[in-house]
Amino acid sequence: MRHRVFCWFVLAVAQAASVASAQWYAIPDLQYANVKCLLSVSDSTVFVGGDNFTLLRSTDNGLTWTNVMGNGIQADTILSLGKGGGYIFAGTYGVSSVYRSPDTGSSWTAADQGLEPGLQANAFTWVDSTLYTATTHGVFSSTDYGTSWKAENEGFGLEPPYPGHVGDMAGITSVGSKLYAIKFVGGGVYTSSADSIAWTPIGLDTVWGYAITAIDTNVFAGTPGGVYLYSGSGTRWLPRSNGLPEFLPFCILLTADTLLIAYTGFASDAIYISCDLGQTWTLADQRGFAGPSVNAMAATRTHLVVGTGMGGWRAAITDLLTSVEDGQDDWPGNFILSQNYPNPFNPATIIGYRLPSAGHVTLKVYDGLGREVTTLIDERQDAGGHSIVFNAAGLPTGVYFYRLQAGTRCEVRKLILLK
Repeated sequence: MRHRVFCWFVLAVAQAASVASAQWYAIPDLQYANVKCLLSVSDSTVFVGGDNFTLLRSTDNGLTWTNVMGNGIQADTILSLGKGGGYIFAGTYGVSSVYRSPDTGSSWTAADQGLEPGLQANAFTWVDSTLYTATTHGVFSSTDYGTSWKAENEGFGLEPPYPGHVGDMAGITSVGSKLYAIKFVGGGVYTSSADSIAWTPIGLDTVWGYAITAIDTNVFAGTPGGVYLYSGSGTRWLPRSNGLPEFLPFCILLTADTLLIAYTGFASDAIYISCDLGQTWTLADQRGFAGPSVNAMAATRTHLVVGTGMGGWRAAITDLLTSVEDGQDDWPGNFILSQNYPNPFNPATIIGYRLPSAGHVTLKVYDGLGREVTTLIDERQDAGGHSIVFNAAGLPTGVYFYRLQAGTRCEVRKLILLK
């Protein structure tokens, strides 16, 4: 299994409290901005786009921002952002529908030859040397970094565009040489080999969707009926909404290493985090975060940045992972040991778990031969969510296991230290 490796140095206490407050900070440079999209392009660099000539870049995890809108883009609204092949791409609402930058936003040129007039680019993905965009008129590909495009819609059965048409495609992602696209109008998820485009429906055709992403070989789709995981063959999708609201009027899905983050729409107006590929979800503490519904999210190595119709906020991911809303009573009453995050890690990682009742708890780490390496917890703890930071600075690269026991219940998971 392929993982993107993040070298996280977690500056936290050895054990986080079971109820902690995540520190959300309003971003002054985005005050009152109507944010439409966000994109993380490196460990600490983020772009934000929106209405009224909003296109800004931050190189310090969203703390400060520089305006890069006036460097060649002839449009007033940035609708989407993507990256690939050494370029940054911006989908706009203007004369030219796509722009590209070879120098992280310092200069931009139009890159929309072959795209239909009035088209809006919703999302981008990159496979080998080809760029793909999901638009309101279907999927288009470019083999020359956006200089020219061609339609790739065989098998979609898209409606011809007409005045007032809101468009069919909502999003696109890729796993290896496979493409996955989700339809907003008509519903359904489609897949195709990038080598020879011929789209095939793979389910969820009874619901319209609006979010699609992937972690390794796992494809996730967000729909009004919840989040689903593609099983990898046929048309079978597995529900992955344990802990989420029953109805998601709108959904944004974001991945950060092995972490899955979901914004569940204006009805619940909440952000949830899953460390186990969507099997369970944790409601992130949003005290100190206020504003209209979230329009976009991006994650750097250390921070989550969210954009709304009235500005932007940022919070450390470690704060979110170790925070639970006070008085939260909708947790499942189960014994749960979450997958550590990040994984692989170097040198620190967070282990989260949930206890259905109070009692004596031990959490130990073992090497690949079953020898005990360290005891992280050996004490009585209350029921509810808990987490701890495991710092493996003195240990060699390798596969380790961590074992949680509370009374007669125990569970074991694997973690990977990669230096």
